[in-house]
Amino acid sequence: MNEPEEAVSPEVAERLHRMLDSIYSHTPYFQSMPCTVEKLDVGRVRIGFDISRHSCNYRGIASGGVLAAFCDTLMGMASRTLGFQVTTLEINMNYIRSVKGGEHITGVGQVIHHGRKTIVVECECYDASGNIIVKGRSSFYILKKLD
Repeated sequence: MNEPEEAVSPEVAERLHRMLDSIYSHTPYFQSMPCTVEKLDVGRVRIGFDISRHSCNYRGIASGGVLAAFCDTLMGMASRTLGFQVTTLEINMNYIRSVKGGEHITGVGQVIHHGRKTIVVECECYDASGNIIVKGRSSFYILKKLD
């Protein structure tokens, strides 16, 4: 996924950070995920994720479930940058390359459809060398507008 041509203003970016921080910093599930927000725009996020050995299967590679959880979080966050509380309706994952414990990956989530009741988001995750690890797509149901 390419970076957007225009980023949001610093004021809008700060508001997005505050809004998302208020959601994620108070939720135990999100506190347990080793994610770092690298960039936020309206409809787009880039997040880093450290693959710990506790996230790996018996072969020492990241569990598909852990990668799916990261992608769901990433795509949900991209949806929330539009100012809505959402819930996942469906998620589709394509696992392309394995990643080992101790590695760092970067995920980019981009809203591709914003309807009245649903939002569709795609994401791609890359290893430190820029190789694609996983590609996902998810549909979210809009529950309400965030305050």
